[in-house]
Amino acid sequence: MKKSLVAASIVSAFTIGSVTGIHITRADMERSSQEQNVMATNWFQTSAENKALQIQIYNQATKELHGTINKKNAKDKKLNAKAKPAAVVLDIDETVLDNSPDTAWAIKNNAKHPQGWDEWIKMAKADLIPGAKEFLVAASKMNVELYYLTNRDEKYRLETLKNLKLHGLPDADNKHLILKTNTAQKGPRQAQIAKTNEIVMLIGDNSNDLSDIFYKSDVKTRYNNVDKIAKELGVKYIQLPNPMYGDWESAIYDYDMKKTDQEKAIDRYNALKTMK
Repeated sequence: MKKSLVAASIVSAFTIGSVTGIHITRADMERSSQEQNVMATNWFQTSAENKALQIQIYNQATKELHGTINKKNAKDKKLNAKAKPAAVVLDIDETVLDNSPDTAWAIKNNAKHPQGWDEWIKMAKADLIPGAKEFLVAASKMNVELYYLTNRDEKYRLETLKNLKLHGLPDADNKHLILKTNTAQKGPRQAQIAKTNEIVMLIGDNSNDLSDIFYKSDVKTRYNNVDKIAKELGVKYIQLPNPMYGDWESAIYDYDMKKTDQEKAIDRYNALKTMK
């Protein structure tokens, strides 16, 4: 079916109230806006594949970091000069902490972000992403400083620190927790860290966590910009999977999150690449 026909079918189903004999109420329509995230959340929470991938990524990151630090130490010794200490900059949500229970709650309660988010953060009980603690502990033993750079609001500082400390993570303190300021763009905050530290690795589930070249870029540009950092992926830039949410989705909506559920559904279908 052509994309335009699919889009028209969606609008028809939502507007007329039925498709192929199945009646759709407004409540059904609203649930359908969450239903599209069920399989993504299922995969994130239950699949052996996701757990394996997360552990694999952190295992590789540990190996790469060890090599990077050895090279840095050798270089610093050769130059015989006081060098900046090494730092790894990590996102928190879906990079260190697993917030998928919040997403699952939103699906089951037909809620939209940020509904439930405040309550979830204040619980301060998110589990760890598999492999994250092992990596963080290994990095700390290499004398690498760990900066948790997140777009959580400043008002969540205490709860966020509580959750990080719950798992005994290194550098879980005010100095190393960098929350959202006046922008979601992370480059300026990374630049501040770079004044005192040499950032040797950046880790995140969102490409914006790695580089500002992805920030507010359209779908095609985001996709093509991966080529610009391709040689450093898995070395300096560590990308984790997150099919539940992220700027990859926002880009599909042209970053207009005020679009209706119908409009977002049409955008999602129009973004699909079919065989013909």
